Amino acid sequence: MGKGRRSICYRLIVLPELTNDGELPPGVHIADWQEFNSRFGRSSPRRLWLSGRLQAILELAATGRQLRRAFVWGSFVTAKPAPRDLDILLIMSEDFEVDRMSAAAQAAFDSTRAKLLFESDVFWARASIGHELLDLWLDTYQTSRSFRKRGIVELELP
Repeated sequence: MGKGRRSICYRLIVLPELTNDGELPPGVHIADWQEFNSRFGRSSPRRLWLSGRLQAILELAATGRQLRRAFVWGSFVTAKPAPRDLDILLIMSEDFEVDRMSAAAQAAFDSTRAKLLFESDVFWARASIGHELLDLWLDTYQTSRSFRKRGIVELELP
């Protein structure tokens, strides 16, 4: 490569097609916000509203710059036109402390307040839980109420 030229790398992220049951195939699928929202957040008024709630939770969780990873599963990442709620797992930095967050941000980490304000079941853990326990949680979240394996989405964070 000549002097002064820059190498540009593009990363294409594409979520797989939904199965015949209207679910993602099993596994953890990575998506940026744009693809995730265009796929799951715009097709109905309910989805649009829940997408806004998800974006608000992610913004609140990121206020202290300690949000490391975010996962979404359940009815929101299916073909259902009116998902019941949001199911979210936030992985925070090792030194994260909820009581150091603003009162508004703390609502995202309080299960009762998150359910009332955001219609979301928000779970969270520190990154120090390790890969083994995180993998166990993610495997559990891939199991539907009817014990069928289905996919979940990890959102790429900016």
